[in-house]
Amino acid sequence: MPNGRIFSRPARKVTNFLNSLIDWIYPSQCTCCGKEPDLCPFLCNECYHKLLIFDDTPDSIVYHKDQPADRVKALFYFDDILQKLIHDIKYRDASYVATFLGRKLGEHLQLSEFSKCDALLPVPLYSVRKRERTYNQSACIAKGISKEWGIPVNERLVKRCRNTNTQTKLNKEERRKNIQDAFRISKKAILPKSVCIIDDVFTTGATTMEMARTLKKAGVKEISILCLATPLRESKKKE
Repeated sequence: MPNGRIFSRPARKVTNFLNSLIDWIYPSQCTCCGKEPDLCPFLCNECYHKLLIFDDTPDSIVYHKDQPADRVKALFYFDDILQKLIHDIKYRDASYVATFLGRKLGEHLQLSEFSKCDALLPVPLYSVRKRERTYNQSACIAKGISKEWGIPVNERLVKRCRNTNTQTKLNKEERRKNIQDAFRISKKAILPKSVCIIDDVFTTGATTMEMARTLKKAGVKEISILCLATPLRESKKKE
């Protein structure tokens, strides 16, 4: 798996040999079930096909009466398997998982209205958090989508101008207040006519909606929001 290190040509040969030796001693496993992966180096077909497809507008869109987006969609339900994959993305340096899932998202929506935008805009991380994580998971998802759609990823148009608290333990109103005025448009930016905001999980939608409001105020005409997942509905949890 990619590890983010850069090697000179001779060092790469040694590294490739060591990686092959490690793979021989410790064969690849599916990150979700531990079986031999047959879909890609970290996931088996069985686990991937257990993912619950949502492919709709998240229920929590009703919290945003002033929502500025023209369309919003999440591909998967945020079930146990996807939770494990996103945990690996955020906390185990597995940016390649985000790129893989981004490609699957792009494949699924290849002919949709979402794929007709001028630019993909990943939700930006604040500079301190990005240095800690070393990459932006939303940007990795966007790059996966870009490989399928051929649409550029623009990470410079929108900046996160303050370090907000984590949204995880906040309710919907606290999330909205926490993220308010957290984004700004780059002064030198040329605004695309239509954009697609990319994020990992659409929970209450506070973050992506605030980013969309910022873009709308700046003059972007058409805004889509596309996320990997949204939380399970109560009825789905009981099944």
